Parts: sequence; structure tokens; C-alpha cells
Amino acid sequence: MEITTQTEYQGSQIARIPHQQGLYAWYYKPGVIDEQAISKTLSSFLGTTIEISTSIQMRYGVRLISTSPLNLVCGEQQETASKVLDEAIANADKFFLDFFKSNAVQIFTRPIYIGIAENLHKRVYRQHYLSLTEMWDDNHPVSRHLTAYPQATVESVMKLLSLSHTFALEARVRQIAPRDLVVHIFPTTTLPKDIGPDSDEPKQDTAARRALERLLQLVADPICGRR
Repeated sequence: MEITTQTEYQGSQIARIPHQQGLYAWYYKPGVIDEQAISKTLSSFLGTTIEISTSIQMRYGVRLISTSPLNLVCGEQQETASKVLDEAIANADKFFLDFFKSNAVQIFTRPIYIGIAENLHKRVYRQHYLSLTEMWDDNHPVSRHLTAYPQATVESVMKLLSLSHTFALEARVRQIAPRDLVVHIFPTTTLPKDIGPDSDEPKQDTAARRALERLLQLVADPICGRR
């Protein structure tokens, strides 16, 4: 099988992703530079909820249990991530315009989501891109829910609508339009034979897929990795 030489796809190009095995990584690359929109999206990446759970063993089988949210702060002044971001945008001049129109996005930013595909076209275009496009329809349950509850999180949407965790859901809740996403692929013919089918249910993963997925998550540290 001839391996495609094109590795970057955005917008309507994504429909042309080949039916080949390989790796993929989604990045945020807005087509229109809107500082307010960029700030909102980047804030959603930096504002990912992190919790710490503590369990203290007492006598007679009694335990003290606590779960608390953790807040990300920067520098000696312990500034919030959103404040750091606002200050950077205010002083960036034309940098964001230059940066997001360049091919350097995938070099200097973390991927939003990364994974392995038995069929890149099916996984990236059909399961991810088309699903996200559908979620932006005003009549889609996710869109209706976000209209009623604009501060909803991925976790709350999953719980209330009984949905599985997907890349499309992560992007939709963060208000990322399909046109503002770029995907990079690494087509290959050397994935393990038992890589298994592409699914959003981790329980269906084969041992080979699970091992490689976990390695990718550790090495690439995507913003919205598998739960």
C-alpha cells in the first residue's frame, strides 16, 4: 500500500484523509484571528479541572476522606493562568496572527487530542470531525444543553446526557469550531496486527492498542487525553 505524503489537514481537506492505519494529533489553529475567541479557547485549555483526593486511615477502621479542587497559579505573584494569558495577548501585537498562520503550531503547542487509528479516515474524519460538526447544529442535544447551561463542563454534559467521552464532545464544550482545528497524521503499515477497531470505549481496546495509547499519552501529554 502506498503511504500518503500529506500529513496536515484542516477544514474540507479532512474528508480526504486516507483509509490507512496510523497516528493522529489534533491542534487548535484558528482560521480567523479573534483575540477574544482565542483567549476564551486557551483559557479553557488552562482551566482544566484538577482535584486532589486524600484518605487518612484512623483507628477502628475509620477514615478521613477529602476531595478538593486545585488551582493553577504562575510565578511568585501566584497569578492565575487567565491573568497571564490576558497579559500576553495585550502585549502580543501581531504575534498571534503570525503564529497561528504559520506551520509552527504543532511544534510549539501541545496537541488537544492524540491517538491511534486502524483507519485514519474513519477515526479522524467520520468519528471526530463529522461528529463535532453535528454537535454544532442548533438542534443537537449537546448544543441545546450548552445554550441552556453555557458554563457546563465536559463532565457535567457527559453525566446529564449519558454520553461517552469523545474528542468531539471536548471540542464542542470548549466552543471550538471544526474550522479552527488542524490534524496531523502519521500513516504507517507497521502497527501491531491486533491493534483492533477504532472505538471511544476504552474497554474495547486490545492489549496492543492500550499499551501504545498509554505511551502516546505520557509522551505527548495532550490537553484532552482519554479519561
